[in-house]
Amino acid sequence: MAEEIRTSKHDLIARVATLELLVSDLIDLLWRVDPAGMKRLAQDADHDLSIQHNRTPLPAGEHQRMRLYSVLQDRKRRLQHRRGKTEAA
Repeated sequence: MAEEIRTSKHDLIARVATLELLVSDLIDLLWRVDPAGMKRLAQDADHDLSIQHNRTPLPAGEHQRMRLYSVLQDRKRRLQHRRGKTEAA
């Protein structure tokens, strides 16, 4: 490639924020379309988070374990039903 595309830190932050908004909107829409399915997903996320500390440690060490825990926490938080937001819509 003759030209490298350079992306500034600001552009990357804006892109990530946009993706987070899209994911949030998609989750809200899915709660409206299939509440029972989303409830199962939310329960799975809660279960995955609760058993995470009982798993065999990752070979990469505690740092990777904490990253995984952070991702699982975020997944659980995102899948929670936000009644106020959907009732206002």
